[in-house]
Amino acid sequence: MDQPRVFLLSCGDELLFGHTVDTNAAWLAQECTLLGYRVTGHRTVGDVTTDIASAFREAAGRADIVILSGGLGPTEDDRTRQALANALGTELVEDPDAVKEIEAVFRRFQRPMTAINRVQAMIPAGARRIPNRNGTAPGIHAALDGADVFVTPGVPKEMREMFVSYIGPELSKQPNRPHATLRRLHLTGIGESDVGSAIHPLMLEKNNPEVGTAVAEGVITVRIYAKGACRDEAEALAAEAEAKIRSALGDHIFGADGQTLQEAVVKALRERGAILSLAESCSGGMASSLVVDVPGASDVFVEGVVTYANSAKTNRLGVDPETIGKYGAVSRETAAAMAEGVILRGGSATRPAYSLAITGVAGPGGTPEKPAGMVWIACSSLDRDGSGHTRTMRFDTVADRHGVRLRASHIALDLLRRTLLGIPPSRDYGESSWSAPPAGP
Repeated sequence: MDQPRVFLLSCGDELLFGHTVDTNAAWLAQECTLLGYRVTGHRTVGDVTTDIASAFREAAGRADIVILSGGLGPTEDDRTRQALANALGTELVEDPDAVKEIEAVFRRFQRPMTAINRVQAMIPAGARRIPNRNGTAPGIHAALDGADVFVTPGVPKEMREMFVSYIGPELSKQPNRPHATLRRLHLTGIGESDVGSAIHPLMLEKNNPEVGTAVAEGVITVRIYAKGACRDEAEALAAEAEAKIRSALGDHIFGADGQTLQEAVVKALRERGAILSLAESCSGGMASSLVVDVPGASDVFVEGVVTYANSAKTNRLGVDPETIGKYGAVSRETAAAMAEGVILRGGSATRPAYSLAITGVAGPGGTPEKPAGMVWIACSSLDRDGSGHTRTMRFDTVADRHGVRLRASHIALDLLRRTLLGIPPSRDYGESSWSAPPAGP
């Protein structure tokens, strides 16, 4: 199915120098994709007039739609409007309505409009002004070599509003545009190569839906992009592919679309009327932070304790010093003792309780016996009758310090999710039973 094509341009030396992260291109790509367009490329260009003009001409030769964000400010280094005029072979002219809009913005803030801001009312002759409801720089809509060119400010809030109110509706007028839908399934506890092998027939290049994978900090996302002559056809194709992927990958899938792993965990805890406590060493509170990112986490989350030093593990969690002395702080035995210690701190006589413990070597240092990236994770449960159960699992990864902490947090939360849902852990694991000490008189 043929699709109209979009080429995205981002303008600014701050992007090329790495001083500013370009979030505009990612957002625009998602919006255009959902409108049924194929994003064929993205280029970042600096604040050089000839380079910007060349980028406009090149993009217009490769796509039906060109969208550039950035370079519409009032200062000398904002050169996009002149570059577009050069590419169009025309001159800049002042738009009277743009002048009025800019003056109105300054009146709203009870400030006089400075002379330098008047340049923002200049647009190429023959082009259309796109109103800016959140700032002083209007956007521009022009035609170049058969392509529609849209230019927006680089400020994300201004760019997004301009797309929603003007550019998106213009793109929706395309008569041959297919209807499209995008679904995403999220997994952890399995390698990307294993995922690819399991769903390989669905990932062939010419398939509709298009199926692909992406990985970020141990979480794998499988995307399903379906196109159809109508919305119902696209949704049906996506649903069929999703069913096949779920059949192939099963319990490794923890969520869909915008759902996070921590949201899935909080949901499972809430459904069971359970509570959660965490004890963290190498992760430094990161797993706890992920949990409290979820609205309503206070319904289930009791506490997170960062016991970094061995003395803290002993004093705060009751870990036996002999356990640490014999097995080390990074060990199955210490992880289990941490999980059991923290669950007893926050356990409830009326609600089932769960805990997680994370202890490992975040790096960059380590030893041959305990290298950087080696982590032990424990998940304990405590029933109302005082009977306890603990699962322990070793996790190894090659990542920087932040990556080890974040991936360990994800693996720990997935172990808890699987425990709550009665699913076997994703890796080899150990199990043990224990009993809570009797309550004092």
